[in-house]
Amino acid sequence: MSLVNLNIFPRTTTGKNANRRTRAAGRVPAIVYGHEREATNVELDAHQFDVAMIHLAGRSAIFKLEQDGVSEEHIALLREVQRNPVTDEVLHIDLYEIPRGKPVTVPVAVHVVGSNHAVKTGEASVALSLDTIEISCRPSQLPEMIEVDITELGLNDKIFVGDITPPVGEFVTDAEMLVLNIKPAVVFADEEETEEGAAGAAGAEDAASAEGGEEKSED
Repeated sequence: MSLVNLNIFPRTTTGKNANRRTRAAGRVPAIVYGHEREATNVELDAHQFDVAMIHLAGRSAIFKLEQDGVSEEHIALLREVQRNPVTDEVLHIDLYEIPRGKPVTVPVAVHVVGSNHAVKTGEASVALSLDTIEISCRPSQLPEMIEVDITELGLNDKIFVGDITPPVGEFVTDAEMLVLNIKPAVVFADEEETEEGAAGAAGAEDAASAEGGEEKSED
């Protein structure tokens, strides 16, 4: 996955009033910290950040940080985005710098691929238990998604994390974790019929009890 560029600018002022002025100018207060660096207050262009997040579309947000006058490459993982609960405006951003040459552990989205006959005919559906799998690899090697092919699966077949070959690096998520299974559609139909039957039986019992009560009242 190609890294998304993100421009950062030095920030010398802090506090609520300073942060308000920063946001009013179209920028977002942020902090960059990491294992091998001191925390640094910076600010980002709000529009560029919004565009970057749309481009990532739910994928792991790892950025190549660019700053005027700094030639050394810095790569950072988005740790937290604080938003206004009413307006959804971005209030503050936390970025964790990844040491050069070091692997990073991040969740990557599971993407189901392939045409499964049972699913296609409506005999079954895909029951997804994990929508992400944590993977450890170099930031520049991070895959956009982890594909799981369901083409050859039959009814009740299951896929666990250990059944999938990591595209790069290694999985950190437990190998015994269930990713998905092909669940027969008839199971849902049987459950609905059972629920309807139980509801009907309960209704009949209630009616019989009501009739019995009326007869006693007449006596």
